[in-house]
Amino acid sequence: MRLSFAFFLSLLALVAGDSATCGKSQYDSDALSKAADGACSLLKKDSTVGRNRYPHQYKNLEGFKLTGSAPYYEFPVLSNGQVYSGAAPGPDRVIITKDCKQAGVITHTGASGNNFVTCDVKASSTSGAASNSQSVLALCSAMMLYAVIAY
Repeated sequence: MRLSFAFFLSLLALVAGDSATCGKSQYDSDALSKAADGACSLLKKDSTVGRNRYPHQYKNLEGFKLTGSAPYYEFPVLSNGQVYSGAAPGPDRVIITKDCKQAGVITHTGASGNNFVTCDVKASSTSGAASNSQSVLALCSAMMLYAVIAY
């Protein structure tokens, strides 16, 4: 059996990503990706959902350090893991760029008025996924060695 390089990359992608804590809510990389993907899909269709018409432009008046370049768009991240579809948005938001890259995670929780504060974002290597990451890397190395020796 011949295993492709893409297969090994997909294994590594399983442990890649960030997690975020917004107030008392915690989001894994999957929840953040779902929200960002939902925002991206709507943005590409030039469509919005909900009374506040998400995704809508986020002007970063607070001056947060976001990745990528403006324009930025905000979209709700839901604690139930679902993609926002128009109901109550809750306090937490994922920020994406126009080219659909995640730029940050912010929340109304702990902010005054309708302002935002940043969520505590951690790379997967500093979260509980660190041991999983090492396991996947070891598995990938072993499979690559097997593939080289076998062929």
